[in-house]
Amino acid sequence: MNTCGRIRKIRLLKTLVVLLLLVSATKAGAQVNPTDSVPGDPGALSVYTIQHMSFGAFSAGSTGGTVVISNGGLRSVTGDIIALNMGVLYYQSIFDIDAPRGSVVSVMNGADAVLRGSNGGTMTMHIGSSSPASPFITVVNQPARTSISIGGTLSVGTPAANPPGNYSGTFFITFNQE
Repeated sequence: MNTCGRIRKIRLLKTLVVLLLLVSATKAGAQVNPTDSVPGDPGALSVYTIQHMSFGAFSAGSTGGTVVISNGGLRSVTGDIIALNMGVLYYQSIFDIDAPRGSVVSVMNGADAVLRGSNGGTMTMHIGSSSPASPFITVVNQPARTSISIGGTLSVGTPAANPPGNYSGTFFITFNQE
């Protein structure tokens, strides 16, 4: 390969800097009024993590932007982010709620999460809205569960601030049975 061909190949590799992100850990809290029920009581609220959030593979240009995963699992980008389909899936978080039929449940998002990169750098993730929208009433009889989907928005900086790699972190959501 001649020198010109190597330079083009290096430029192409620099252009296709790929950031892979998987929010690999999520926490969900369930708050139950202690006067209403005790652990193990069929009236108690239980939360099960079914699926963690993933923003998939994307490439950041010189200015950055955002990657948004809707609570329906759709992905969109802003700024000079390029969404890539490289076999790395993207999806919303899914939680199952086990509560008696007719329970009113509120979803309260915690603070924005800081995600740390495997090669340095940090990104901020803002927790999105839930589906069904909060508050909602459970309409299934136990042992069936109510499925809750939650998306998020990832703020991506420049390639210098956010070098390629895997980014992960923890976000907190509280489910409150009223």
